[in-house]
Amino acid sequence: MKLRTFILAVATGFWLGTPAGATTLVRMSLSQLAQASSTIVQGQVVAQTTRQNPAHTRIMTYTTVQLDKALKGQPPATLTIEQPGGTIGNVHVRVPGTAFLRPQTEYVLFLEPVTGQTATYHMVGMMQGAFRVYRERNGAQRRVVLPLGALSTGSSSGTLSQSPALGEFQMTVSGVLAAPIVIPPGTLIPVVIISTQFQGAGQTVVVARTTSDLFPSKAVVIPAGSQVVGTAQREGTKWKIYWNSVSVRGRQAHLSAINETSAGGSLKGQAMVVHMR
Repeated sequence: MKLRTFILAVATGFWLGTPAGATTLVRMSLSQLAQASSTIVQGQVVAQTTRQNPAHTRIMTYTTVQLDKALKGQPPATLTIEQPGGTIGNVHVRVPGTAFLRPQTEYVLFLEPVTGQTATYHMVGMMQGAFRVYRERNGAQRRVVLPLGALSTGSSSGTLSQSPALGEFQMTVSGVLAAPIVIPPGTLIPVVIISTQFQGAGQTVVVARTTSDLFPSKAVVIPAGSQVVGTAQREGTKWKIYWNSVSVRGRQAHLSAINETSAGGSLKGQAMVVHMR
């Protein structure tokens, strides 16, 4: 009998579907999942392979999905989902929190693209981003399995039951996508300025990016790398920066915040905390 080697890849956590070894797996509402996703699709698993990454330091599983419908974004008709872990020969790597995607099974998937790769995506929220679709025994209706049981929508509509009808789930997703993103007063947003553009008359357009994942409320998420835009006005020896918007996966949310910093050096590269008023 062959001895199968089990390697338990204990994650100190993950965030928004990133590879192994990141931060903490945060339970997200449907609104947060939808905001954090660049792409939401309904489709069927048609193939699955496991192989080492190019550096031969990690085992990865690649799942091919044939799309039936796109609920957000403009994805290709066939896409690939990359997840850490899998089995090669006698070595099995299991990463807690990853979704087990079954072949020939239909899912609603919340995704973000893998940087530098075409038609390859990570799962948002790891297993939280995979909702299996099944048909009732009498064949009358298709339903959705919520991976962590009852799911908060993050809005006034409350929570979804453990297995809502597919049509109800799709309508709820559409509803949270249509709702405005409201950043609560008092939210602290760490950023670093990545570019400036002089506008004349002592004014400069400032573009920054967030440096950590933020959960300002049960209805809102601001992923790391989100773009924050403002206008800097020079006043004597200081710049006063008036922040006005943050982009969450292509959707704009209003900001009302002011930062002051010395005008003695370049704004680009400066790190600061934006305090929402």
